[in-house]
Amino acid sequence: MQLNLKNKWISRGALLLTAGLFIISCQKKFTEPPLPGEPGIVANTSIKDVKARYTSGVPVAITDDAVIEGVVSCDDKSGNYYQQIAIQDSTGGVLLRLAGSNHFNNYPVGRKLYVKLKGLYLGQYNGTLQFGGGVDTPYINQGGVTLLAANLQDQHIIKGALNQPLVPKLVTVSQLTTSLQDKYVSTLIKLAGYEFSSADRSKAYADDAASGNRIIQDCSNLAANKITLRSSNYSNFATLPVSQGNGEIIAVYSFFGSTKQLTIRDTTDVRFNNPRCPTASGDGQISLSGSSPFVINFDNIGTAGLPAGVYVKQEASSGFIGNEATVYNTNFNTPTAWNQTSLGFKNFASATGLAFNSSSTVQNASTNRALGARQTGTASVGGDPGYAFAFQLANTSGKSNLQLEFLLQSLDGSGSSAGRTTTWKVDYAIGDNPVSFTTLTTSPATLSTSFGPGMFASTPVTVSFGSALNNISQKIWIRIVALGNTTGSGNRPSTGIDDVKFSWN
Repeated sequence: MQLNLKNKWISRGALLLTAGLFIISCQKKFTEPPLPGEPGIVANTSIKDVKARYTSGVPVAITDDAVIEGVVSCDDKSGNYYQQIAIQDSTGGVLLRLAGSNHFNNYPVGRKLYVKLKGLYLGQYNGTLQFGGGVDTPYINQGGVTLLAANLQDQHIIKGALNQPLVPKLVTVSQLTTSLQDKYVSTLIKLAGYEFSSADRSKAYADDAASGNRIIQDCSNLAANKITLRSSNYSNFATLPVSQGNGEIIAVYSFFGSTKQLTIRDTTDVRFNNPRCPTASGDGQISLSGSSPFVINFDNIGTAGLPAGVYVKQEASSGFIGNEATVYNTNFNTPTAWNQTSLGFKNFASATGLAFNSSSTVQNASTNRALGARQTGTASVGGDPGYAFAFQLANTSGKSNLQLEFLLQSLDGSGSSAGRTTTWKVDYAIGDNPVSFTTLTTSPATLSTSFGPGMFASTPVTVSFGSALNNISQKIWIRIVALGNTTGSGNRPSTGIDDVKFSWN
């Protein structure tokens, strides 16, 4: 009995000692569990640093245990990306080439991913760096990589938390380069104050059988501050018309050779909801969708440029709409005095309410503006003849008995003797690029503007189209055009038009 009792005490002591050691042991090994949605893995290098391993030529094999993390900035949900996604961290972005489709189900925009790079290859597609599953042998010297096979994707790509914040960087086009290591490539960026070019406004995002390359540009420097928006013809917005206004665009930046380009996730990335840039030579169309009449004045020409559907042309003829005309000082921002003799279309004060001898100070202060023009003697550089004030109507569907009214103004009454006279015609043609214009009868029958004392005038003009433009579904060009040479000698006139009005039944 004593032995058994002793054994019981020994057993109990051993049990307590073992339990104590177990508790101490557990306390020493305890670690915080991963956050909800986060896998038990961490990145050990940045996207920027791993991209630096590739400089040119054949793809680079990743042989070490490098792991990057990034948030998906563009997926394939809209179809604008195919067999690839873009991820980015704070240092840069990169593409992942993936076999299969509908990757947005696993890797949607905003999801954090961890990518085990060992066994992958880093290469490029004409400048844009990307990871793939192997070497694309026919394009090995250009850095081509193959798609990562579907059965290997879960081994290399570890899914993290959803709905991670993505804040696009506000940049300018000049900040975007075509360098392999450009920090903005394959990241989400934002441009402000942009719009589609005039040439692309009538197009859809993509072409019928090919991806679309559409130019967007800002107001400050149309030649320099422009970039290509590239959209796949397989995207679900391919056939939608491009946005018509001006504003912000959010997109993933890339480049192809020397061409900078943007890719949107869908059309909600295009936020062109503001008025377009002031225009010099004109763009857009006049829509007669409201009630009659449709009135155009030029009082805002200095801040808003030409109204939509109003164009200025030179070298126009009876069979040619004309080339884009020279605008004095390249835009209409600054008022110009009537007696300013340089060639070009100009921002004049309207004759309405002023006198022939109104000073330039009075003219420039006038809020009643006119669209003006002054020719020179050389037609080939926008001179005499061939100037035209042109209007493009979208159509006249459901409308009849179109009529045009406007003020034709002879503005430069300076000098001591009469100068030259310009004769104007009103004509029209149907279609985008017509090859024949029809001249109309006007009231008064002869339209002219002249230079010199006693020539200051503002003449109301009325033009009836009869039934010629009833219910036309196509675009219509209407011009006030100088088809013949000026007559007389000396200075040419300063001509203005104002208070243009289209009416119909």
